[in-house]
Amino acid sequence: MKKLLLGIVCASMIGLSGCAMVPSHLGYAVIKANKEPVLVTEVVPKRVGRACGFNILGLLSAGDISTEAAKRDAGIRRVATVDKEIFSLLGVFSSVCTIVTGE
Repeated sequence: MKKLLLGIVCASMIGLSGCAMVPSHLGYAVIKANKEPVLVTEVVPKRVGRACGFNILGLLSAGDISTEAAKRDAGIRRVATVDKEIFSLLGVFSSVCTIVTGE
């Protein structure tokens, strides 16, 4: 009986959690914390800007993760790098941050 109940709970979590999982080059995972490169230029980085957003159970999603928001955060005019930082926990909560460096 305990195994059946555990199976039902796990299946429910998998069904509900798909909405909060964040895709990445590394694929889906139950717990994920990684950084991924997006763009590199010849500009020498002097400033760092971040723009973040989050998702809870696929019910609440908020934030501006655009490159423009990250540039505004640090007053960057010329972009050196753009990276993406991803955190996901059991598909229940996930966050994505765009990190821009430049001058």
